[in-house]
Amino acid sequence: MARYKSLQKKIQKYEKKIRKSRVKLKRKLYQFKNYVFKFGISTKEDFELVKPSLLNISLPCHLGIVSIGKFNLNLIQKIQYNIEQKFDSFFFNIYNLGRYKFPKEVFNKGIKRELKEIENTTELLELHPTNKIYQLLIDLAKSNNLDMILAVTDLPLYSSNNSNIIFLFGEAHIRHNCCVVSSLKLKEEYYNRAKNKTILELRLIKETTHELGHLIIGPEHCDNNLCVMTFSREIEGIDNKSIRFCDKCYQKLIKIREINNF
Repeated sequence: MARYKSLQKKIQKYEKKIRKSRVKLKRKLYQFKNYVFKFGISTKEDFELVKPSLLNISLPCHLGIVSIGKFNLNLIQKIQYNIEQKFDSFFFNIYNLGRYKFPKEVFNKGIKRELKEIENTTELLELHPTNKIYQLLIDLAKSNNLDMILAVTDLPLYSSNNSNIIFLFGEAHIRHNCCVVSSLKLKEEYYNRAKNKTILELRLIKETTHELGHLIIGPEHCDNNLCVMTFSREIEGIDNKSIRFCDKCYQKLIKIREINNF
C-alpha cells in the first residue's frame, strides 16, 4: 500500500511537469505567432532621404497638396479650404498637385505585412514606409518650387523613424517641411462599421490640420485633449478632439505671424 501511494505521487509529479511543459510550449507558440504577425515579412526599405537644406523657410510660403489613392476632388477642396481658414495668411498659395500613382517598382519597395489592428482578425495588410512618401514629396516640392507639401493617402503606413510605430494616422517630417496623412484608419470600414463619408471628411480635416500644425508650430503635442494638436493614439481620441486650435496653440500661431511680420 505504501509503495502504491509512492508510485501515485510520482505519477502526479510527472503529470504536473507535463502540464507545465504544455503551458510553456503553448506560450512559446503564441509568442512566435504574435512575432510573425507583428513584424510580418519586410524588405529593405531603400529610401534614404537627402540631407535637408540648413536654411529655414520664410513665412508666408507656398504649400502643395498631393493625393495618393482614390480621393474625389471635392474632398481635397474641402481640406484645402480648411487649411486656408485655420492657417490664414500663412500661405501665399495652396496648390492642388492632383493624384499621384507610384511606379510599380517603387510601390513594391519597403513593404511590411502586418496583422490588422482590430480584435479577432486574421487579415494582413501591406504597409508602406513613410520615407517612401517623403521622398516623393521632396521631389515634388523641388520640381514645383514649393516650401511645404502635404500628402493624403489611402495606403497603410509605418514610420521609417520607428519601425514599431505602425498603421499611422499621420506623420510630419519637420526638417524636410513635408507631412502625410493616411485615411486607412480614419475610415469606419476599417473597424467593420458602415461607410460614413461625413465622419471620414471630419477626421481628415483634423489630421491634416494636426500634421501641418507640426510643420509650423513645432513637434510638441498639446496637453489639451480638445485641441486639434493633441496626440491621438486611437480613433476615439480623434473623434473627441476639436477641429480647432486651443487658445494656447492659437497664440503660438499669432506669435509666429509677429516674428515673420505678416
